[in-house]
Amino acid sequence: MCGSFYSYSQAADCSEFKDGTFKFTDPGSKKVCIITRDGDTQTERMEDSQETYTFDLKWIDECTYTINPTSSTVQKRKEVLRLGTMTVKIVPDSDSTYTQTVHVANSPKYKRRDKVLVVRDKK
Repeated sequence: MCGSFYSYSQAADCSEFKDGTFKFTDPGSKKVCIITRDGDTQTERMEDSQETYTFDLKWIDECTYTINPTSSTVQKRKEVLRLGTMTVKIVPDSDSTYTQTVHVANSPKYKRRDKVLVVRDKK
């Protein structure tokens, strides 16, 4: 699991980041994590793995969303239940990058910040 375990001005526009494919380097493992968001679902996997984890996603404002593991993810990794809801805040850096900050409900001291790259389809 990638550990999307992740302040912006009120004028921020995060619409470019609501759906699509994104990647960042996990600071702990130094592996690349691939995130795909489509509607109310977020899927995560490490670049060198086919194992995926899915989360129910809910946008709470223009640039903030929460994720909770689906039952299939809980079956694979029961420990994700201990984390509780993860809240992710997006701060746009450009049209192809953003910074995400992750807070974990059941670990109030946990805070993580990642630079995330938008993966564009090659045409």
